[in-house]
Amino acid sequence: FPFLPLHSQILCLVIMLFSTNIVAQSQQDNRTNFSCPSDSPPSCETYVTYIAQSPNFLSLTNISNIFDTSPLSIARASNLEPMDDKLVKDQVLLVPVTCGCTGNRSFANISYEINQGDSFYFVATTSYENLTNWRAVMDLNPVLSPNKLPIGIQVVFPLFCKCPSKNQLDKEIKYLITYVWKPGDNVSLVSDKFGASPEDIMSENNYGQNFTAANNPPVLIPVTRLPVLARSPSDGRKGGIRLPVIIGISLGCTLLVLVLAVLLVYVYCLKMKTLNRSASSAETADKLLSGVSGYVSKPTMYETDAIMEATMNLSEQCKIGESVYKA
Repeated sequence: FPFLPLHSQILCLVIMLFSTNIVAQSQQDNRTNFSCPSDSPPSCETYVTYIAQSPNFLSLTNISNIFDTSPLSIARASNLEPMDDKLVKDQVLLVPVTCGCTGNRSFANISYEINQGDSFYFVATTSYENLTNWRAVMDLNPVLSPNKLPIGIQVVFPLFCKCPSKNQLDKEIKYLITYVWKPGDNVSLVSDKFGASPEDIMSENNYGQNFTAANNPPVLIPVTRLPVLARSPSDGRKGGIRLPVIIGISLGCTLLVLVLAVLLVYVYCLKMKTLNRSASSAETADKLLSGVSGYVSKPTMYETDAIMEATMNLSEQCKIGESVYKA
């Protein structure tokens, strides 16, 4: 546009880029069919994927707030400990949603409170990570300006989703998980991540074997059961922290058992020694009684005073043994 002023040329260029983006986004949306099948249920419980991102969405609580659900439900679906609120960057989550028909399209309608600086495009691409797009939001909220939104109002954001058809249910496909395709993804990688059939992924999304055009649009991953997502690296670190504790407790318990065993052996030996002494003393007494029995016909009892007088009050002069005195 050489005949236009510089600022006008820049404005035209921006408009062209914006229009190109809209057209490209429209073409991408048309690849995966999110219409309501005639043989599918009117609504169903399904899941959308979400990638933990900084700075605002590295906790289950913050993520659950924008999806109007509970942190516990996300933790259960995502193979996390119920009390683990902290996440790591790029951790993949499964968020449960209720999918149903809005007009002739399948959406999970989520209520979102507008904050300072929000627009339909910004919230769709950042907070909801392209699980929806600004045009779908605008269609559902026609009275609102996409870029001039009052702070604090509730806006419905329709997230793309779909319920399995009867034919898919007959094939034991239970969920169509909405996943935003990343530039580095391929069918093999995604099928391994979700435990899905590559053929089912390709048949459900109109990209054939070449998903290179699927940069950041939502696609559907048909699965027969909910995938068990890999745990985050932080779980490995937590396991590393717990392992020394477990080893320490095990060693402590082993040492305690050994000490108790040694103590029991010592008490047993001490008791046996005492019994042997008692038996020896009894044997000596028996021998003594047996020795004197020939000289004494029967025991003679003496009064204490007579014993004390005869032994000069147990004087050392009368002592002839350990506790034996002459009288």
